[in-house]
Amino acid sequence: MNSLSELSRNEKIELLELYEERERRKRVDPLRYLQQHEKQYEASCSEKQVRVLFWGNRVGKTEWGGEETANFVVPDRVHEVEVINRDKQSLGKKPLPFIRPLGKVEAWVGCPSFELQLDGTQAKLERWLPSNQIVHIDYLRGKIWKELYLKDGSHISFKSYEQGREKWQSAGKDWIWFDEEPPKDIWEEAFVRQEAGHTLRIILTMTAIKGMTWVYERLYKATNNPDLFISMAGWDDNPWLLDVQKNQMARGLTADALKVRREGKFVKRVGLVCSWFDRTKHIRHYGTYDRSWTYYEMLDGGFGDPACYLLIGVDHDNNVHVLDGFREKGLLTAQIKERRKIKVGTLRINQGWTDNDNPRLQQELAEQPNAMLLIPVVKDKGDKASWDETLAEKLSEYGSIQPGTGEPRLYISDDMMRVNEDTGEEEHWPMQEIENLTWLERSSKQGEEIIPQWDDHRRFKHHFDFMRALSYFLVMYMKPLKNVTQPHIPDWIQQRANNRGSGII
Repeated sequence: MNSLSELSRNEKIELLELYEERERRKRVDPLRYLQQHEKQYEASCSEKQVRVLFWGNRVGKTEWGGEETANFVVPDRVHEVEVINRDKQSLGKKPLPFIRPLGKVEAWVGCPSFELQLDGTQAKLERWLPSNQIVHIDYLRGKIWKELYLKDGSHISFKSYEQGREKWQSAGKDWIWFDEEPPKDIWEEAFVRQEAGHTLRIILTMTAIKGMTWVYERLYKATNNPDLFISMAGWDDNPWLLDVQKNQMARGLTADALKVRREGKFVKRVGLVCSWFDRTKHIRHYGTYDRSWTYYEMLDGGFGDPACYLLIGVDHDNNVHVLDGFREKGLLTAQIKERRKIKVGTLRINQGWTDNDNPRLQQELAEQPNAMLLIPVVKDKGDKASWDETLAEKLSEYGSIQPGTGEPRLYISDDMMRVNEDTGEEEHWPMQEIENLTWLERSSKQGEEIIPQWDDHRRFKHHFDFMRALSYFLVMYMKPLKNVTQPHIPDWIQQRANNRGSGII
Protein backbone atom coordinates (compact mmCIF):
# COMPACT_ATOMS: atom_id res chain seq x y z
CA MET A 1 0.00 0.00 0.00
CA ASN A 2 1.24 3.48 -0.86
CA SER A 3 1.96 5.90 1.98
CA LEU A 4 -0.34 8.91 2.32
CA SER A 5 2.35 11.23 0.88
CA GLU A 6 2.56 9.16 -2.30
CA LEU A 7 -1.18 9.41 -3.09
CA SER A 8 -2.51 11.82 -5.67
CA ARG A 9 -4.81 14.65 -4.67
CA ASN A 10 -7.87 12.82 -6.02
CA GLU A 11 -6.87 9.62 -4.17
CA LYS A 12 -6.53 11.58 -0.94
CA ILE A 13 -9.97 13.14 -1.43
CA GLU A 14 -11.47 9.70 -2.12
CA LEU A 15 -9.82 8.26 0.98
CA LEU A 16 -11.07 11.15 3.12
CA GLU A 17 -14.61 10.68 1.79
CA LEU A 18 -14.49 6.97 2.65
CA TYR A 19 -13.33 7.82 6.18
CA GLU A 20 -16.04 10.45 6.64
CA GLU A 21 -18.69 8.03 5.37
CA ARG A 22 -17.52 5.37 7.82
CA GLU A 23 -17.63 7.88 10.67
CA ARG A 24 -21.14 8.96 9.64
CA ARG A 25 -22.30 5.34 9.66
CA LYS A 26 -20.72 4.83 13.07
CA ARG A 27 -22.62 7.83 14.43
CA VAL A 28 -25.89 6.55 12.96
CA ASP A 29 -25.40 2.92 14.01
CA PRO A 30 -22.34 2.71 16.30
CA LEU A 31 -23.13 -0.77 17.64
CA ARG A 32 -22.38 -2.27 14.21
CA TYR A 33 -18.75 -1.22 14.72
CA LEU A 34 -18.49 -2.42 18.30
CA GLN A 35 -15.17 -3.79 19.57
CA GLN A 36 -14.69 -5.39 22.99
CA HIS A 37 -11.71 -6.76 24.87
CA GLU A 38 -11.96 -10.32 26.12
CA LYS A 39 -13.24 -9.50 29.63
CA GLN A 40 -15.94 -7.25 28.18
CA TYR A 41 -16.96 -9.96 25.75
CA GLU A 42 -17.05 -12.56 28.53
CA ALA A 43 -19.48 -10.35 30.48
CA SER A 44 -21.61 -9.73 27.37
CA CYS A 45 -21.91 -13.48 26.77
CA SER A 46 -23.42 -14.16 30.18
CA GLU A 47 -27.19 -14.54 30.15
CA LYS A 48 -27.53 -14.42 33.95
CA GLN A 49 -30.07 -12.05 35.43
CA VAL A 50 -27.56 -10.01 37.43
CA ARG A 51 -24.09 -9.21 36.08
CA VAL A 52 -21.59 -7.40 38.29
CA LEU A 53 -18.23 -6.01 37.16
CA PHE A 54 -15.73 -5.38 39.96
CA TRP A 55 -13.12 -3.77 37.71
CA GLY A 56 -10.29 -1.35 38.27
CA ASN A 57 -10.30 2.18 36.88
CA ARG A 58 -9.82 2.66 33.13
CA VAL A 59 -10.58 -0.98 32.34
CA GLY A 60 -13.73 -0.20 30.34
CA LYS A 61 -16.53 -1.02 32.79
CA THR A 62 -18.62 2.11 32.14
CA GLU A 63 -17.97 1.77 28.41
CA TRP A 64 -19.29 -1.79 28.61
CA GLY A 65 -22.31 -0.62 30.60
CA GLY A 66 -23.17 1.89 27.89
CA GLU A 67 -22.72 -0.72 25.17
CA GLU A 68 -24.88 -3.29 26.94
CA THR A 69 -27.61 -0.81 27.81
CA ALA A 70 -27.75 0.59 24.26
CA ASN A 71 -27.76 -2.89 22.76
CA PHE A 72 -30.61 -3.93 25.06
CA VAL A 73 -32.99 -1.01 24.56
CA VAL A 74 -32.78 -0.67 20.75
CA PRO A 75 -35.03 -3.10 18.87
CA ASP A 76 -32.51 -3.72 16.07
CA ARG A 77 -29.72 -4.94 18.35
CA VAL A 78 -26.45 -6.43 17.09
CA HIS A 79 -25.71 -10.12 17.55
CA GLU A 80 -21.97 -10.14 17.12
CA VAL A 81 -18.95 -8.10 18.17
CA GLU A 82 -15.28 -7.90 17.20
CA VAL A 83 -13.12 -9.16 20.08
CA ILE A 84 -9.61 -7.79 20.71
CA ASN A 85 -7.16 -9.77 22.85
CA ARG A 86 -4.52 -8.46 25.27
CA ASP A 87 -1.97 -8.27 22.46
CA LYS A 88 -4.29 -5.92 20.53
CA GLN A 89 -4.96 -8.62 17.94
CA SER A 90 -8.44 -9.09 16.54
CA LEU A 91 -10.04 -12.47 17.21
CA GLY A 92 -12.69 -11.71 14.61
CA LYS A 93 -16.44 -11.38 15.01
CA LYS A 94 -17.94 -13.33 17.91
CA PRO A 95 -21.64 -14.04 18.58
CA LEU A 96 -23.68 -12.35 21.32
CA PRO A 97 -26.71 -13.91 23.08
CA PHE A 98 -30.19 -12.54 22.43
CA ILE A 99 -31.65 -11.37 25.75
CA ARG A 100 -33.92 -8.48 24.75
CA PRO A 101 -37.68 -9.15 25.17
CA LEU A 102 -40.05 -8.47 22.29
CA GLY A 103 -41.77 -5.10 22.25
CA LYS A 104 -40.80 -1.91 24.02
CA VAL A 105 -38.64 -2.02 27.14
CA GLU A 106 -38.43 0.11 30.29
CA ALA A 107 -34.97 0.87 31.68
CA TRP A 108 -33.30 2.77 34.51
CA VAL A 109 -29.76 4.11 34.47
CA GLY A 110 -28.40 5.23 37.84
CA CYS A 111 -25.16 6.66 39.23
CA PRO A 112 -24.06 8.53 42.39
CA SER A 113 -25.13 12.01 41.19
CA PHE A 114 -26.56 13.76 38.15
CA GLU A 115 -23.33 15.74 37.81
CA LEU A 116 -21.38 12.48 37.45
CA GLN A 117 -24.01 11.22 35.01
CA LEU A 118 -23.12 13.89 32.46
CA ASP A 119 -19.55 12.66 31.94
CA GLY A 120 -20.24 9.03 32.80
CA THR A 121 -23.31 7.02 31.88
CA GLN A 122 -24.82 9.72 29.67
CA ALA A 123 -21.62 10.22 27.69
CA LYS A 124 -21.40 6.48 27.02
CA LEU A 125 -25.02 6.26 25.89
CA GLU A 126 -24.56 9.28 23.64
CA ARG A 127 -21.77 7.33 22.01
CA TRP A 128 -23.55 3.99 21.63
CA LEU A 129 -27.25 4.75 21.15
CA PRO A 130 -28.04 4.96 17.41
CA SER A 131 -29.01 8.55 16.73
CA ASN A 132 -31.79 7.52 14.36
CA GLN A 133 -33.50 5.59 17.19
CA ILE A 134 -33.88 8.57 19.56
CA VAL A 135 -37.12 10.53 19.14
CA HIS A 136 -37.18 12.75 22.25
CA ILE A 137 -35.12 13.71 25.32
CA ASP A 138 -36.39 15.46 28.48
CA TYR A 139 -33.68 17.37 30.35
CA LEU A 140 -33.36 17.66 34.11
CA ARG A 141 -31.30 20.84 33.86
CA GLY A 142 -28.78 22.11 31.37
CA LYS A 143 -27.50 19.20 29.30
CA ILE A 144 -28.35 16.50 31.88
CA TRP A 145 -30.80 13.89 30.59
CA LYS A 146 -33.86 12.99 32.66
CA GLU A 147 -35.89 10.83 30.25
CA LEU A 148 -35.04 9.37 26.84
CA TYR A 149 -37.59 7.96 24.38
CA LEU A 150 -36.89 5.65 21.42
CA LYS A 151 -38.81 5.04 18.19
CA ASP A 152 -40.32 1.73 19.26
CA GLY A 153 -41.67 3.22 22.52
CA SER A 154 -38.79 2.03 24.69
CA HIS A 155 -37.89 4.42 27.49
CA ILE A 156 -34.88 5.15 29.72
CA SER A 157 -35.16 7.07 33.01
CA PHE A 158 -32.02 8.52 34.59
CA LYS A 159 -31.71 8.45 38.36
CA SER A 160 -29.26 9.47 41.08
CA TYR A 161 -28.39 7.70 44.34
CA GLU A 162 -28.63 11.11 46.01
CA GLN A 163 -32.40 11.04 45.43
CA GLY A 164 -32.83 8.33 48.06
CA ARG A 165 -34.79 5.11 48.11
CA GLU A 166 -38.24 6.64 47.57
CA LYS A 167 -37.33 7.89 44.08
CA TRP A 168 -36.50 4.31 43.07
CA GLN A 169 -40.09 3.17 43.58
CA SER A 170 -42.25 2.77 40.49
CA ALA A 171 -43.71 0.26 38.07
CA GLY A 172 -41.71 -2.73 36.85
CA LYS A 173 -38.57 -2.47 34.75
CA ASP A 174 -36.84 -4.68 32.20
CA TRP A 175 -33.32 -3.28 32.66
CA ILE A 176 -31.37 -1.42 35.35
CA TRP A 177 -27.79 -0.21 35.03
CA PHE A 178 -26.06 0.83 38.25
CA ASP A 179 -22.80 2.64 37.54
CA GLU A 180 -20.64 2.60 40.69
CA GLU A 181 -21.85 1.15 43.98
CA PRO A 182 -25.42 2.05 45.01
CA PRO A 183 -26.61 2.24 48.62
CA LYS A 184 -27.96 -1.10 49.82
CA ASP A 185 -31.52 0.19 50.29
CA ILE A 186 -31.65 1.50 46.70
CA TRP A 187 -30.36 -1.83 45.37
CA GLU A 188 -33.05 -3.69 47.32
CA GLU A 189 -35.79 -1.31 46.20
CA ALA A 190 -34.77 -1.55 42.56
CA PHE A 191 -34.48 -5.32 42.74
CA VAL A 192 -38.25 -5.72 43.08
CA ARG A 193 -39.00 -3.71 39.91
CA GLN A 194 -39.98 -6.87 38.04
CA GLU A 195 -43.26 -7.27 36.18
CA ALA A 196 -45.04 -10.60 35.99
CA GLY A 197 -43.92 -12.48 32.91
CA HIS A 198 -40.81 -10.30 32.46
CA THR A 199 -37.20 -10.91 33.46
CA LEU A 200 -35.57 -7.95 35.16
CA ARG A 201 -31.92 -7.74 34.12
CA ILE A 202 -29.46 -5.76 36.21
CA ILE A 203 -25.87 -4.76 35.53
CA LEU A 204 -23.55 -3.15 38.09
CA THR A 205 -20.27 -1.61 36.95
CA MET A 206 -18.04 -0.47 39.81
CA THR A 207 -14.59 -0.14 41.36
CA ALA A 208 -14.44 -1.15 45.03
CA ILE A 209 -13.10 2.20 46.27
CA LYS A 210 -15.33 2.06 49.37
CA GLY A 211 -13.88 -1.26 50.48
CA MET A 212 -15.73 -4.31 51.77
CA THR A 213 -19.23 -2.86 51.98
CA TRP A 214 -22.50 -4.75 51.53
CA VAL A 215 -21.61 -5.62 47.91
CA TYR A 216 -18.66 -7.69 49.15
CA GLU A 217 -20.81 -9.81 51.45
CA ARG A 218 -23.95 -10.00 49.33
CA LEU A 219 -22.58 -10.10 45.78
CA TYR A 220 -18.85 -10.84 45.60
CA LYS A 221 -19.03 -13.73 48.07
CA ALA A 222 -22.36 -15.12 46.78
CA THR A 223 -20.70 -17.81 44.68
CA ASN A 224 -23.68 -20.13 45.16
CA ASN A 225 -26.18 -17.75 43.48
CA PRO A 226 -27.06 -19.24 40.06
CA ASP A 227 -28.52 -15.93 38.82
CA LEU A 228 -25.36 -13.92 39.47
CA PHE A 229 -22.36 -13.33 37.18
CA ILE A 230 -19.25 -11.79 38.78
CA SER A 231 -16.28 -10.44 36.81
CA MET A 232 -12.91 -9.16 38.05
CA ALA A 233 -10.56 -7.26 35.72
CA GLY A 234 -7.61 -4.88 35.85
CA TRP A 235 -5.48 -2.60 33.71
CA ASP A 236 -3.71 -5.46 31.97
CA ASP A 237 -7.06 -6.70 30.62
CA ASN A 238 -7.56 -3.50 28.62
CA PRO A 239 -5.50 -3.72 25.39
CA TRP A 240 -6.14 -0.06 24.56
CA LEU A 241 -4.55 1.18 27.81
CA LEU A 242 -0.93 2.14 27.08
CA ASP A 243 1.97 1.28 29.38
CA VAL A 244 2.83 4.95 29.71
CA GLN A 245 -0.72 5.60 30.95
CA LYS A 246 -0.49 2.76 33.47
CA ASN A 247 2.78 4.13 34.80
CA GLN A 248 1.38 7.64 35.09
CA MET A 249 -1.70 6.44 36.98
CA ALA A 250 0.37 4.24 39.31
CA ARG A 251 2.64 7.05 40.47
CA GLY A 252 1.88 8.18 43.99
CA LEU A 253 -0.62 5.40 44.72
CA THR A 254 -0.16 3.26 47.82
CA ALA A 255 -0.03 -0.53 47.61
CA ASP A 256 -3.65 -0.78 48.75
CA ALA A 257 -4.82 1.92 46.34
CA LEU A 258 -3.11 0.09 43.48
CA LYS A 259 -4.95 -3.11 44.40
CA VAL A 260 -8.23 -1.23 44.09
CA ARG A 261 -7.51 1.05 41.14
CA ARG A 262 -5.36 -1.30 39.06
CA GLU A 263 -6.84 -4.70 39.85
CA GLY A 264 -10.35 -3.93 41.09
CA LYS A 265 -9.69 -5.81 44.36
CA PHE A 266 -11.40 -5.36 47.72
CA VAL A 267 -8.72 -4.32 50.20
CA LYS A 268 -10.27 -2.81 53.30
CA ARG A 269 -13.14 -3.37 55.68
CA VAL A 270 -15.73 -0.65 56.19
CA GLY A 271 -19.07 -0.29 57.88
CA LEU A 272 -20.50 -2.79 60.35
CA VAL A 273 -18.28 -5.71 61.29
CA CYS A 274 -21.36 -7.90 61.77
CA SER A 275 -23.42 -6.77 58.78
CA TRP A 276 -24.79 -10.32 58.66
CA PHE A 277 -26.63 -9.93 61.99
CA ASP A 278 -30.42 -10.31 61.99
CA ARG A 279 -32.34 -10.08 65.27
CA THR A 280 -35.03 -12.44 64.01
CA LYS A 281 -32.47 -15.09 63.04
CA HIS A 282 -29.72 -14.90 65.66
CA ILE A 283 -31.61 -14.19 68.90
CA ARG A 284 -33.29 -17.27 70.40
CA HIS A 285 -35.01 -18.22 73.65
CA TYR A 286 -33.72 -21.18 75.65
CA GLY A 287 -36.10 -22.61 78.24
CA THR A 288 -33.80 -25.52 79.14
CA TYR A 289 -30.34 -26.71 78.12
CA ASP A 290 -29.88 -29.91 76.15
CA ARG A 291 -27.59 -32.12 78.27
CA SER A 292 -26.36 -33.98 75.19
CA TRP A 293 -24.66 -30.83 73.83
CA THR A 294 -21.00 -30.03 74.47
CA TYR A 295 -20.43 -27.05 76.77
CA TYR A 296 -17.59 -24.53 76.83
CA GLU A 297 -16.71 -21.33 78.64
CA MET A 298 -14.79 -18.19 77.67
CA LEU A 299 -13.43 -15.37 79.84
CA ASP A 300 -12.12 -12.07 78.46
CA GLY A 301 -10.75 -9.18 80.50
CA GLY A 302 -10.20 -8.91 84.22
CA PHE A 303 -10.43 -6.29 86.96
CA GLY A 304 -9.57 -3.03 85.16
CA ASP A 305 -11.38 -3.89 81.96
CA PRO A 306 -14.79 -5.52 82.32
CA ALA A 307 -14.68 -9.25 82.91
CA CYS A 308 -16.78 -10.84 80.17
CA TYR A 309 -17.79 -14.45 80.73
CA LEU A 310 -19.69 -16.59 78.22
CA LEU A 311 -21.34 -19.98 78.66
CA ILE A 312 -21.54 -21.62 75.23
CA GLY A 313 -23.17 -24.81 74.02
CA VAL A 314 -22.40 -26.56 70.73
CA ASP A 315 -25.13 -28.83 69.36
CA HIS A 316 -24.80 -32.00 67.29
CA ASP A 317 -24.82 -30.02 64.01
CA ASN A 318 -21.89 -27.88 65.20
CA ASN A 319 -24.11 -24.82 65.72
CA VAL A 320 -22.87 -22.45 68.43
CA HIS A 321 -25.30 -21.24 71.10
CA VAL A 322 -24.32 -18.41 73.48
CA LEU A 323 -26.56 -19.36 76.39
CA ASP A 324 -25.56 -17.01 79.21
CA GLY A 325 -22.84 -14.75 80.52
CA PHE A 326 -22.00 -11.52 82.24
CA ARG A 327 -19.98 -8.36 81.58
CA GLU A 328 -18.97 -6.43 84.65
CA LYS A 329 -16.11 -4.18 85.70
CA GLY A 330 -14.21 -4.30 88.98
CA LEU A 331 -14.89 -7.95 89.86
CA LEU A 332 -12.52 -9.76 92.18
CA THR A 333 -11.44 -13.28 91.23
CA ALA A 334 -13.77 -14.84 93.79
CA GLN A 335 -16.68 -12.83 92.40
CA ILE A 336 -15.93 -13.95 88.84
CA LYS A 337 -15.89 -17.57 89.95
CA GLU A 338 -19.09 -17.20 91.97
CA ARG A 339 -20.99 -15.58 89.09
CA ARG A 340 -19.68 -18.27 86.74
CA LYS A 341 -20.85 -21.02 89.13
CA ILE A 342 -24.39 -19.65 89.05
CA LYS A 343 -24.41 -19.58 85.24
CA VAL A 344 -22.98 -23.09 84.81
CA GLY A 345 -25.01 -24.87 87.47
CA THR A 346 -24.62 -28.62 87.07
CA LEU A 347 -23.48 -28.54 83.45
CA ARG A 348 -20.21 -30.27 82.61
CA ILE A 349 -17.75 -27.87 80.99
CA ASN A 350 -15.67 -29.58 78.33
CA GLN A 351 -13.07 -26.85 77.93
CA GLY A 352 -12.48 -23.15 78.58
CA TRP A 353 -10.25 -20.33 77.31
CA THR A 354 -9.15 -16.94 78.52
CA ASP A 355 -7.69 -13.84 76.92
CA ASN A 356 -5.88 -12.40 79.89
CA ASP A 357 -2.17 -11.69 80.21
CA ASN A 358 -2.26 -11.73 84.03
CA PRO A 359 -0.77 -15.09 85.16
CA ARG A 360 -1.78 -14.39 88.74
CA LEU A 361 -5.43 -14.06 87.82
CA GLN A 362 -5.28 -17.26 85.78
CA GLN A 363 -3.73 -19.12 88.72
CA GLU A 364 -6.31 -17.74 91.16
CA LEU A 365 -9.10 -18.85 88.81
CA ALA A 366 -7.68 -22.38 88.83
CA GLU A 367 -7.70 -22.56 92.63
CA GLN A 368 -10.47 -24.33 94.52
CA PRO A 369 -13.27 -23.74 95.19
CA ASN A 370 -15.02 -23.38 91.82
CA ALA A 371 -11.79 -23.92 89.87
CA MET A 372 -11.67 -22.67 86.27
CA LEU A 373 -8.94 -24.30 84.16
CA LEU A 374 -8.69 -21.89 81.23
CA ILE A 375 -6.27 -22.15 78.31
CA PRO A 376 -4.80 -18.86 77.03
CA VAL A 377 -6.02 -17.81 73.58
CA VAL A 378 -3.44 -18.30 70.82
CA LYS A 379 -3.50 -15.20 68.60
CA ASP A 380 -2.52 -16.37 65.14
CA LYS A 381 -3.86 -14.16 62.34
CA GLY A 382 -3.06 -16.77 59.67
CA ASP A 383 -3.24 -15.32 56.16
CA LYS A 384 -5.38 -12.32 57.16
CA ALA A 385 -4.21 -8.72 57.20
CA SER A 386 -4.71 -8.42 60.96
CA TRP A 387 -5.89 -10.33 64.02
CA ASP A 388 -9.10 -8.27 64.03
CA GLU A 389 -9.82 -9.35 60.46
CA THR A 390 -9.28 -12.98 61.49
CA LEU A 391 -11.87 -12.55 64.24
CA ALA A 392 -14.33 -10.84 61.90
CA GLU A 393 -13.99 -13.63 59.32
CA LYS A 394 -14.69 -16.23 61.99
CA LEU A 395 -17.77 -14.33 63.20
CA SER A 396 -19.02 -14.09 59.62
CA GLU A 397 -18.37 -17.81 59.05
CA TYR A 398 -20.77 -18.74 61.85
CA GLY A 399 -23.12 -15.76 61.74
CA SER A 400 -23.88 -15.69 58.01
CA ILE A 401 -26.92 -17.49 56.66
CA GLN A 402 -25.95 -20.91 55.32
CA PRO A 403 -27.01 -21.68 51.72
CA GLY A 404 -28.25 -25.18 52.49
CA THR A 405 -30.37 -24.45 55.58
CA GLY A 406 -31.29 -20.77 55.32
CA GLU A 407 -30.16 -20.46 58.93
CA PRO A 408 -26.96 -19.27 60.65
CA ARG A 409 -24.67 -21.40 62.79
CA LEU A 410 -24.59 -18.87 65.63
CA TYR A 411 -27.39 -18.15 68.09
CA ILE A 412 -27.56 -15.93 71.18
CA SER A 413 -29.95 -16.20 74.13
CA ASP A 414 -32.58 -13.48 74.51
CA ASP A 415 -32.04 -13.56 78.31
CA MET A 416 -28.68 -11.76 78.24
CA MET A 417 -30.00 -8.49 79.63
CA ARG A 418 -28.34 -5.91 81.86
CA VAL A 419 -29.16 -2.40 83.12
CA ASN A 420 -27.41 0.41 81.27
CA GLU A 421 -25.67 2.52 83.92
CA ASP A 422 -26.26 5.76 82.01
CA THR A 423 -29.90 5.33 80.96
CA GLY A 424 -31.12 3.03 83.73
CA GLU A 425 -32.87 0.93 81.11
CA GLU A 426 -32.43 -2.76 80.40
CA GLU A 427 -30.52 -3.66 77.26
CA HIS A 428 -29.50 -6.86 75.50
CA TRP A 429 -25.79 -6.23 75.91
CA PRO A 430 -24.48 -8.69 73.27
CA MET A 431 -26.87 -7.23 70.69
CA GLN A 432 -25.84 -3.69 71.65
CA GLU A 433 -22.22 -4.57 70.86
CA ILE A 434 -23.00 -6.46 67.64
CA GLU A 435 -25.05 -3.62 66.18
CA ASN A 436 -22.45 -0.94 66.97
CA LEU A 437 -19.17 -2.62 66.08
CA THR A 438 -17.69 -0.91 63.01
CA TRP A 439 -14.43 -0.82 61.09
CA LEU A 440 -12.08 2.15 61.35
CA GLU A 441 -9.09 3.10 59.25
CA ARG A 442 -5.70 3.45 60.92
CA SER A 443 -2.49 4.48 59.21
CA SER A 444 0.50 2.23 59.72
CA LYS A 445 3.93 3.40 60.86
CA GLN A 446 4.89 3.79 57.21
CA GLY A 447 1.97 6.16 56.79
CA GLU A 448 0.90 4.46 53.56
CA GLU A 449 -1.19 1.40 54.22
CA ILE A 450 -4.69 1.40 55.65
CA ILE A 451 -5.04 -1.34 58.24
CA PRO A 452 -8.47 -2.55 59.43
CA GLN A 453 -9.18 -2.35 63.13
CA TRP A 454 -12.25 -2.59 65.28
CA ASP A 455 -13.71 0.66 66.54
CA ASP A 456 -13.51 0.46 70.34
CA HIS A 457 -16.39 2.96 70.64
CA ARG A 458 -15.24 4.52 73.88
CA ARG A 459 -18.56 6.31 74.05
CA PHE A 460 -19.99 2.94 75.12
CA LYS A 461 -17.46 2.80 77.99
CA HIS A 462 -16.21 -0.66 77.06
CA HIS A 463 -14.15 -2.36 74.39
CA PHE A 464 -16.64 -4.78 72.84
CA ASP A 465 -15.80 -7.49 75.33
CA PHE A 466 -18.63 -9.81 74.27
CA MET A 467 -17.59 -9.66 70.62
CA ARG A 468 -13.96 -10.40 71.42
CA ALA A 469 -14.83 -13.21 73.82
CA LEU A 470 -17.17 -14.81 71.29
CA SER A 471 -14.76 -14.49 68.37
CA TYR A 472 -11.87 -15.84 70.47
CA PHE A 473 -13.98 -18.89 71.27
CA LEU A 474 -14.89 -19.43 67.61
CA VAL A 475 -11.21 -19.26 66.67
CA MET A 476 -10.06 -21.61 69.43
CA TYR A 477 -12.64 -24.32 70.04
CA MET A 478 -12.16 -26.15 66.73
CA LYS A 479 -8.37 -26.18 66.99
CA PRO A 480 -7.13 -29.75 67.59
CA LEU A 481 -5.83 -29.96 71.15
CA LYS A 482 -2.69 -31.69 69.93
CA ASN A 483 -1.83 -28.48 68.08
CA VAL A 484 -2.03 -26.38 71.23
CA THR A 485 1.67 -26.49 72.07
CA GLN A 486 3.06 -26.58 75.61
CA PRO A 487 4.37 -22.98 75.73
CA HIS A 488 0.78 -21.69 75.45
CA ILE A 489 -0.36 -23.60 78.53
CA PRO A 490 1.21 -22.76 81.89
CA ASP A 491 2.74 -25.77 83.66
CA TRP A 492 0.57 -25.28 86.70
CA ILE A 493 -2.62 -25.58 84.60
CA GLN A 494 -1.34 -28.71 82.90
CA GLN A 495 -0.35 -30.24 86.24
CA ARG A 496 -3.72 -29.61 87.87
CA ALA A 497 -5.53 -30.98 84.83
CA ASN A 498 -3.39 -34.13 84.96
CA ASN A 499 -4.04 -34.50 88.69
CA ARG A 500 -7.79 -34.63 88.08
CA GLY A 501 -7.36 -37.08 85.22
CA SER A 502 -8.37 -34.77 82.36
CA GLY A 503 -5.15 -33.75 80.63
CA ILE A 504 -5.45 -30.72 78.41
CA ILE A 505 -2.91 -31.88 75.85
